[in-house]
Amino acid sequence: MPWFRLDDSFDTHPKVLAAGNEAIGLYIRCGTYAARNLTDGYVGHDVVDLYGNETLAATLVRVKLWHRARGGWRIHDYLDYNPTRQEVIHKREVRADAGRKGGVASGISRSASTNNRSKHEAFASPIVQPPARPDPSVVSVVTEGARASPPRAQKPGSSSSTLNGAASRLPSAVPFAEAMEAALHPEGRGRHARQETP
Repeated sequence: MPWFRLDDSFDTHPKVLAAGNEAIGLYIRCGTYAARNLTDGYVGHDVVDLYGNETLAATLVRVKLWHRARGGWRIHDYLDYNPTRQEVIHKREVRADAGRKGGVASGISRSASTNNRSKHEAFASPIVQPPARPDPSVVSVVTEGARASPPRAQKPGSSSSTLNGAASRLPSAVPFAEAMEAALHPEGRGRHARQETP
C-alpha cells in the first residue's frame, strides 16, 4: 500500500500556515485518497465534495498547494515526493511474483533466507550465566587468621560493630587494617591486637 508522504516540517510551511487548518485537512485527506487510488496527485470534484468543498479547494489553489486541472485539481509537486502509479504497480507485481515463487520481494528464496538466518544465529553471542554468589565459608588469604573461628553473633541493639546483618557475616566485612594485622600476626601479637581484659 502506498503512503502519502509529507515533509516533517510540513506543519510550519508558510503555505500551510496561510491555508489554515480546515483547508489543510482537505489537502491531507485528498492526498491520502490520491495515494490509495494511484491518481498521481489528481483530485476530482467528487472527492473534494466528499471531504470538503470548492471554497477550501480554492484556498489551496490560492496558496499554491494545488493547481487547477481539467475536471478537478492536481496536488503541487505530488510526484516529486510520492511514487507514480506505474512505480507502485511494478513494485506490486515484483512482490506478487516473488510470493508465487516462494521467496521475498528481493528474489531471495526462503531456503536461502533460512540458511542466512542460521549462519547469523551461529555467530550470535551465547547466553552467559551470571557468576555464582561467593561462598561465605571460603575465607580469603588476607582474612584467614581473623576468620579462624566463626564470628560471634551480636546482641540485638548492640552498636559495637559498624556493620550489621548479612554484611557482618561475609569475609569482606572485616576492616582492611584489622585483616592485614591478623594476617601478618595470626597469633594476635600485632600492635592493634585486642588486649584481653582480666
